[in-house]
Amino acid sequence: MKNMLALAFLAAACGLVAWLWWPLASELLRTGIPADADDHRVSHHVWLTGFIFIGALFISLGIRNIGGKEEGRR
Repeated sequence: MKNMLALAFLAAACGLVAWLWWPLASELLRTGIPADADDHRVSHHVWLTGFIFIGALFISLGIRNIGGKEEGRR
């Protein structure tokens, strides 16, 4: 059950990242990806993507580690 919850949380994080990049994706595919210093929106999206993935990774690992010591010895 915990593994399923952790996996669902990671899937939700991936969905959030896809939703975040969707409006900007068509423009970037048309014009090319600029350097981070050229476009503040791209650097903001890259920063948010990293924050979401790192946070989701730590939370999903935390979900998997919830439980008593007896539960891990089975």
